[in-house]
Amino acid sequence: MKKKKKGTVAVISCVLVLAICLAGLQAISAARKSTVPVSASCLTLEPTTLQSTVTASGTVKSASTTNVYTNVNGCVVKDLHVEVGDYVEAGAILCQLDSETLEESLEKQKVSLSVSQNSSAQSISASEKQYQDAVNNLDNGLNSTVNTARSATESALRALEKAKSDYDSARADIDDGMNSQLVQAEEALEQANLRVQRAQETYDKAKQEVGDTYRELRLSASNLKKERDAAQNTVNSLTDQLAKDPQNQELKTKLELAKIELQGIQQSYDFALSDLQSYETDSSTAYGGQSLLSIREAYEDACTSRDSAQKSLELAQAAVDDQLAQYSTALEEAQIAYDNALVSQQAAETSVRQGLEDQRAALNANRASSDTRVQELEIQSLEDQILDCTVTAPVSGTVTAVNVSEGGTPAGVLFVIEDTSRLEVDISIKEYDVGIVGEGMKAGVRADALEDQSFSGELTSIAPAATTVASSGSTGSGNVEYAATVSVDGTDTPLRIGMSAKADIVVEERKDVLAVPYEALGVSVSGEDVVYAAVDQGDGTCLLYTSPSPRDCS
Repeated sequence: MKKKKKGTVAVISCVLVLAICLAGLQAISAARKSTVPVSASCLTLEPTTLQSTVTASGTVKSASTTNVYTNVNGCVVKDLHVEVGDYVEAGAILCQLDSETLEESLEKQKVSLSVSQNSSAQSISASEKQYQDAVNNLDNGLNSTVNTARSATESALRALEKAKSDYDSARADIDDGMNSQLVQAEEALEQANLRVQRAQETYDKAKQEVGDTYRELRLSASNLKKERDAAQNTVNSLTDQLAKDPQNQELKTKLELAKIELQGIQQSYDFALSDLQSYETDSSTAYGGQSLLSIREAYEDACTSRDSAQKSLELAQAAVDDQLAQYSTALEEAQIAYDNALVSQQAAETSVRQGLEDQRAALNANRASSDTRVQELEIQSLEDQILDCTVTAPVSGTVTAVNVSEGGTPAGVLFVIEDTSRLEVDISIKEYDVGIVGEGMKAGVRADALEDQSFSGELTSIAPAATTVASSGSTGSGNVEYAATVSVDGTDTPLRIGMSAKADIVVEERKDVLAVPYEALGVSVSGEDVVYAAVDQGDGTCLLYTSPSPRDCS
């Protein structure tokens, strides 16, 4: 055996010129201190294809699954035409339900419909005649209720017209008769105002002639009169208060003082009034041959006459207004009576029309009750159910489940029809893998039952939301996974629906690259990562060395 200075040498039997050691590395390591030849498996280093994949487990299922139901209730299965594994075309009969009960119900419904139609026809005819007679009576003016109401309205209208005529005549009479009285009263008032004006002019001139003394006397008398009136009001107020509280000494004292004050003011007023009258009757103050007193009294008499004329005018106007109001009231009452009569007429006509509507509604109700559409729909429903007793395949495919048997009552899904030529695998992708995979990526599908066979496919969908799967023996939140689907290429594979399968999703792929298996990797004595290689020595043995360069073991 040959030894090189730098390295470990072993002699192995090999027929390859350049090979990568695949096994027996432990034996080679042991042979480093031995000269005994060691056997090892070798693999020729050739270009290959490398793939980075994400593997997920799932179950094979059909890409097209159809559940077959029936809308018929209470009917047992009479004949079953298929079993699991049968291939059926769309429209093929799957089973036949017993429709005898439905057929009996259908016959009874048809008989009932015929009887109902004959009875309803007679009832509708009678209702139509009654309604038409009522309409004719109203149109021809033969309805007594409406006629009475109309007669009352016409009478009230005549009374209204008479009341309006009376009011208009009274208004004209007032304009021609009592209106002249108003004119006379207005003229009398105007004359009285003229007399007041002339008397006031004379009085004002007389006052101007006599000077300020007369003005001062009148002002003093006027002010004292105001004080007297105020004192009298105070006495009256205290008297009223004392009447409510007779034992109140304070009120009694105030009242006595108020009376004394009133007495003093009254005396002053009497003196002022006496001085004024004396001044007015003094000959030295006469004006135009008349004393101031007579001139003032003439002025006051003129004012009194003017007030009387004003009152007379107001009374005359009130008399005119009262008479006209009486005629107006009579007109308003006649109008109200007419309006009430008109309302009563409208109410009567409405009542009659409502009666007609009630009769028409009764006729329509009679027609509705005789409407046979519901029965006809029930008949149609029974006929449809009888047709549905023949359960057919809605699509072509293989029957993968039969959930009924002859003599049994169907419920829920009766049959499952699936397309076994189009398969897919429902898988769950781990949370940490979902970020590196995407729809459209290639995938290889493997099944444990088919050993090393792999079938090409494609990742067609990834769920947008995750699901949480409880971890075994854990009470935490569990593992987060995303549901996904891998479609299987080809229509003729040995895969079967329901098989457990694994999908290797190809994330990255490199072709025509050199690669060594993990078994050919090791660590040198110096701790470096190395690849074990064998070189043919021409004598049936190979020299083992480590990459990157051979080392002499001698």
